[in-house]
Amino acid sequence: GPAPAAVAKVNNRYRYRLTLSTKNCRAVRELHRLGHRRIAALVAATDDRSISELRYHGYARALRECGLEPEPELVACAGSFGMHDAYAATQRLIDSGAEFTAIFAISDMMAIAAIKALEDRGKSVPGDCSVLAIDGLELSEYIRPTLTTLCQPGERMGAESVRILMDMIEGRGGNRQILLEPELRPGGSVRAV
Repeated sequence: GPAPAAVAKVNNRYRYRLTLSTKNCRAVRELHRLGHRRIAALVAATDDRSISELRYHGYARALRECGLEPEPELVACAGSFGMHDAYAATQRLIDSGAEFTAIFAISDMMAIAAIKALEDRGKSVPGDCSVLAIDGLELSEYIRPTLTTLCQPGERMGAESVRILMDMIEGRGGNRQILLEPELRPGGSVRAV
């Protein structure tokens, strides 16, 4: 299901949830559309009850919807969202001998570390391996290759949150859930195979 971005309650009477959709993980669908069938995932953890776990489940669900089975050897757990840990996890993935043509990273910062790890192991991005992430950080527009990423609709999330808050203050509404889809920002880190 979707990952909560904001939850608000007033006297347990009104419930509003603003969410960023992770259903049918768009990153995996995009890589699959480009011909990738061996898609690795770079996550902090698969069972930490954080956005990492939610994005991992979105990855696994999207693979199944594309007719692919998630393979444990293609999941690199970094143990944190830190770049050093993501770099080391990517190196372990490469060194394991697992074959993959793309990496889905659960954050732009982790993806940047993965690109460096790939290049330090003699792999070109996107020539040998495509890298696609989720966040849309401005920094990822200024690396080489420019990161292909799914941008969280921050401006729209803010506007919807204010609208929901105003409805709550003014006593309008009832239970409501708003799903916001991330937008693909193409870069140079992904290619068709």
